[in-house]
Amino acid sequence: MTYWGAEGDCLKFLCPHVTGRVDCPLGMAVCSASNYGMVVKMHIDEEVRRYAIPHRGSRTWKTLYDEQTTVERCFARLKEWMTLDGVHVRGVEKVRAHAYINAVVLMASALAMHRVNRIKQVS
Repeated sequence: MTYWGAEGDCLKFLCPHVTGRVDCPLGMAVCSASNYGMVVKMHIDEEVRRYAIPHRGSRTWKTLYDEQTTVERCFARLKEWMTLDGVHVRGVEKVRAHAYINAVVLMASALAMHRVNRIKQVS
Protein backbone atom coordinates (compact mmCIF):
# COMPACT_ATOMS: atom_id res chain seq x y z
CA MET A 1 0.00 0.00 0.00
CA THR A 2 1.18 3.52 -0.81
CA TYR A 3 0.83 6.47 1.56
CA TRP A 4 -1.65 8.95 0.07
CA GLY A 5 -2.17 11.59 2.75
CA ALA A 6 -3.91 12.19 6.05
CA GLU A 7 -7.53 12.92 6.87
CA GLY A 8 -7.87 14.13 10.43
CA ASP A 9 -6.44 11.44 12.69
CA CYS A 10 -6.37 8.82 9.93
CA LEU A 11 -3.68 8.01 7.40
CA LYS A 12 -4.87 6.99 3.93
CA PHE A 13 -3.13 4.28 1.91
CA LEU A 14 -3.96 3.40 -1.71
CA CYS A 15 -3.27 0.44 -3.97
CA PRO A 16 0.25 0.90 -5.42
CA HIS A 17 -1.01 0.03 -8.91
CA VAL A 18 -3.41 2.99 -8.87
CA THR A 19 -0.72 5.41 -7.69
CA GLY A 20 1.67 4.21 -10.39
CA ARG A 21 4.34 2.85 -8.06
CA VAL A 22 3.92 -0.80 -9.12
CA ASP A 23 2.66 -2.27 -12.37
CA CYS A 24 0.58 -5.24 -11.22
CA PRO A 25 0.06 -7.88 -13.90
CA LEU A 26 -3.53 -8.40 -12.73
CA GLY A 27 -4.24 -4.67 -12.52
CA MET A 28 -6.71 -3.33 -9.99
CA ALA A 29 -9.07 -6.29 -10.37
CA VAL A 30 -7.48 -8.01 -7.37
CA CYS A 31 -7.63 -4.95 -5.10
CA SER A 32 -11.03 -3.41 -5.77
CA ALA A 33 -13.71 -3.01 -8.40
CA SER A 34 -13.72 0.80 -8.11
CA ASN A 35 -11.65 3.13 -10.30
CA TYR A 36 -10.00 4.56 -7.19
CA GLY A 37 -8.60 1.18 -6.14
CA MET A 38 -8.44 -0.25 -2.67
CA VAL A 39 -8.23 2.34 0.11
CA VAL A 40 -7.15 1.55 3.66
CA LYS A 41 -7.50 4.13 6.42
CA MET A 42 -5.48 3.60 9.58
CA HIS A 43 -6.25 5.56 12.72
CA ILE A 44 -3.03 6.73 14.37
CA ASP A 45 -4.15 5.44 17.78
CA GLU A 46 -4.35 1.83 16.55
CA GLU A 47 -0.60 1.30 16.22
CA VAL A 48 1.17 4.36 17.59
CA ARG A 49 4.69 3.17 16.85
CA ARG A 50 3.88 2.21 13.26
CA TYR A 51 1.55 5.00 12.14
CA ALA A 52 2.04 8.63 13.12
CA ILE A 53 1.23 12.05 11.72
CA PRO A 54 3.20 13.14 9.74
CA HIS A 55 3.85 9.80 8.05
CA ARG A 56 7.49 8.73 7.80
CA GLY A 57 8.86 9.67 4.39
CA SER A 58 6.38 12.47 3.67
CA ARG A 59 7.54 16.03 2.91
CA THR A 60 6.40 17.30 6.31
CA TRP A 61 8.25 14.47 8.07
CA LYS A 62 11.45 15.23 6.15
CA THR A 63 11.22 18.91 7.11
CA LEU A 64 10.74 18.06 10.78
CA TYR A 65 13.57 15.52 10.63
CA ASP A 66 15.93 18.12 9.18
CA GLU A 67 15.01 20.51 11.99
CA GLN A 68 15.61 17.75 14.53
CA THR A 69 19.10 17.07 13.22
CA THR A 70 19.85 20.80 13.41
CA VAL A 71 18.84 20.89 17.06
CA GLU A 72 20.87 17.76 17.80
CA ARG A 73 23.93 19.35 16.18
CA CYS A 74 23.43 22.44 18.34
CA PHE A 75 23.23 20.30 21.49
CA ALA A 76 26.40 18.47 20.45
CA ARG A 77 28.22 21.79 20.03
CA LEU A 78 27.01 23.01 23.42
CA LYS A 79 28.20 19.80 25.06
CA GLU A 80 31.52 19.57 23.26
CA TRP A 81 32.66 23.20 23.00
CA MET A 82 30.81 24.90 25.84
CA THR A 83 31.19 22.13 28.45
CA LEU A 84 27.45 21.78 28.95
CA ASP A 85 27.94 18.08 29.64
CA GLY A 86 30.20 18.80 32.60
CA VAL A 87 28.07 21.20 34.65
CA HIS A 88 29.00 20.93 38.33
CA VAL A 89 26.43 23.10 40.06
CA ARG A 90 23.40 22.14 42.11
CA GLY A 91 19.86 23.11 41.30
CA VAL A 92 17.82 23.25 38.15
CA GLU A 93 17.84 27.05 38.00
CA LYS A 94 21.65 27.20 38.12
CA VAL A 95 21.98 24.57 35.41
CA ARG A 96 19.39 26.42 33.28
CA ALA A 97 21.30 29.69 33.73
CA HIS A 98 24.55 27.94 32.78
CA ALA A 99 22.89 26.52 29.63
CA TYR A 100 21.47 29.92 28.64
CA ILE A 101 24.85 31.61 29.04
CA ASN A 102 26.48 28.88 26.94
CA ALA A 103 23.81 29.28 24.24
CA VAL A 104 24.34 33.06 24.15
CA VAL A 105 28.11 32.63 23.85
CA LEU A 106 27.66 30.06 21.07
CA MET A 107 25.29 32.35 19.15
CA ALA A 108 27.61 35.35 19.62
CA SER A 109 30.60 33.39 18.32
CA ALA A 110 28.55 32.16 15.32
CA LEU A 111 27.49 35.74 14.51
CA ALA A 112 31.06 36.98 14.87
CA MET A 113 32.33 34.26 12.51
CA HIS A 114 29.57 35.13 10.04
CA ARG A 115 30.58 38.81 10.13
CA VAL A 116 34.28 37.95 9.65
CA ASN A 117 33.44 35.76 6.65
CA ARG A 118 31.33 38.52 5.07
CA ILE A 119 34.13 41.07 5.54
CA LYS A 120 36.57 38.66 3.88
CA GLN A 121 34.20 38.22 0.94
CA VAL A 122 33.82 41.98 0.44
CA SER A 123 37.58 42.65 0.61
